[in-house]
Amino acid sequence: MKKKISLFKNLRLNSKTSEEAMSLMYSSFYKILRLNLKKDCYEEIMVFSKEKLPDRGYSHNFSDWSKNFAMTGNIYKDDIEDYLEFIDMKKIKERFQTNPKQYTVKYRRNIDGIMRWVSLDLIPCQNYSEKNQIVYLYVRDIHDSLSKELNDSHFLQMVSEAITRSYLACVYINIESNSSRLIYADEKIRPFLNESTPMQETLNNSINYFIAPEYHARMREFCDLSTLGERLKGKSIITSEYVGTGGHFCRANFIPVGYGTDGKLKSVIYTNRLVDGEIISLRGQLETERALVECLTTLSGSEDFSEANAKILKNIGEFYDGDRAYIFKIDYENQTADNEFEWCNNYAKSQKNLLQDIKLSFFSRWLDLFSKKDIVFLSNIAEELDADSIEFKFLNDLEIKSIIVTPFYDNENKKITGFMGIDNPKRNLETDIVIRSAATYIMEEKLKQTYTEELYRMSYSDTMTKTLNRAAYIRDMEKLRTQSELNTGILYADVNGLKDTNDTKGHEAGDILIESAVSLLKKYFSRKKDKVYRLGGDEFVVISSDISEKEFQTVVANLKDILKSNWILSCGGAWFQRISDIDQATRDAEKSMYKNKADYYASNSHADRRR
Repeated sequence: MKKKISLFKNLRLNSKTSEEAMSLMYSSFYKILRLNLKKDCYEEIMVFSKEKLPDRGYSHNFSDWSKNFAMTGNIYKDDIEDYLEFIDMKKIKERFQTNPKQYTVKYRRNIDGIMRWVSLDLIPCQNYSEKNQIVYLYVRDIHDSLSKELNDSHFLQMVSEAITRSYLACVYINIESNSSRLIYADEKIRPFLNESTPMQETLNNSINYFIAPEYHARMREFCDLSTLGERLKGKSIITSEYVGTGGHFCRANFIPVGYGTDGKLKSVIYTNRLVDGEIISLRGQLETERALVECLTTLSGSEDFSEANAKILKNIGEFYDGDRAYIFKIDYENQTADNEFEWCNNYAKSQKNLLQDIKLSFFSRWLDLFSKKDIVFLSNIAEELDADSIEFKFLNDLEIKSIIVTPFYDNENKKITGFMGIDNPKRNLETDIVIRSAATYIMEEKLKQTYTEELYRMSYSDTMTKTLNRAAYIRDMEKLRTQSELNTGILYADVNGLKDTNDTKGHEAGDILIESAVSLLKKYFSRKKDKVYRLGGDEFVVISSDISEKEFQTVVANLKDILKSNWILSCGGAWFQRISDIDQATRDAEKSMYKNKADYYASNSHADRRR
């Protein structure tokens, strides 16, 4: 199922011009594609740009599209070679075959002489393999291009109030002519900025007037236009921070915009803003969206629920800059809670092994709080908890000074099944949407997994004996034929006297006989790689994988010894190492079972018949 993702859905921007201004000031994804390397095609996952793809679905040839994109003037000439090498399908396959990890290239897009930097990332799906060659392509504007409207008076209207409120100034600088064009300026400093004054002089004067003296030397070096081209070479932005004369913490940026045909820097955008303004709130919202996208992408691209949880915890932990992120599972039958998944940063010590079989009574206060709200946040346990309480001592011993916790619910039974927590969060404390949304995603995915497992169990298990059924046996035998190394034993077994038992004692007694035979098989074949299958009413097969011939034959011999005194079933086994031996080994095991059945008849003076 496709998940349509909007990175900007919660920003509540007022107009199209606000979105354009937002893309100017901040980096953002504007495309996410899913590539199928085997078929050399792509599917659109998310697009935030004016460049909507012509159609959707795996109908588009990626190689043709990407090369055509590069060769039709979209990419700056000096970067075309690197771009083409990066997106060459043959080389992509080679890279991911050798080392499936994230690969990145940075290039410049050239639109009518205006340049913008773009980052392109190729990231394998969670279960990437030779059979499942799915790769996600993320296209990120490191900064969006300034259009022709830059030199138009209407461009002033494009910078929305929501963004510019914390900007002191935003200026377009023509380095060749040492001139400037004011895009935006705060009312207090607007009179100071004169477009007729050479820009270098304006910058030097602003340093003396607006910046605290101890930062003058640093900012003069940063604002030296004569060295700017060299300092920006190969970069999409350079930044310097300082304290203003009013005591405000500020950040200045130079963003390259135009390059000449000789590759020489022609023009830049200079921005200067208060760090503690409303723009930080907008940046936080964007970062929040990205964290949620990471969670969604992780869950949608992975078939391994445990691996997906581990990656989501890492995303959540890093978003809140916590020491640990974890998921606890509640066991109401034993009245305990266990740390099921955990992520730690580079400095925190793992507590997973310690946090097992914790008495549920310890979390009684949290469970009570969860019934009233879906988030618990202790910003300072020393101030918010009684120092003599068990809760404080427990958290303090784990070096937890602050904590965020949100519950998991079983909506069907209206019961809390667990919770997700972050220890010592230090960032983004004003928003809980990421941890709450991640918990919701995980709960929904867990529910789907539960339904899938139940369907799987019903399809491949025998209702009465709880063993695997004939369908599972056929499936697993086919899997064996695809393996390179087998070392597998196969045992055929047949319950003795089932028909007589059913006829003389009833089918309930027959069921008990079958269940007793299954218990005996499971007792002797108890490894995780031993599987018991029921093929019919009284016929069973055991497949014992990754076992030596000696070990397998020893188990079979021990089972047969027990059966001499309790002929509950007849059995016979064979071991095989190569794929070509599967069919013959299966026939040998069945023949051996019939031979053992003949011994049973002989020892019990039965006629020569199966039942």
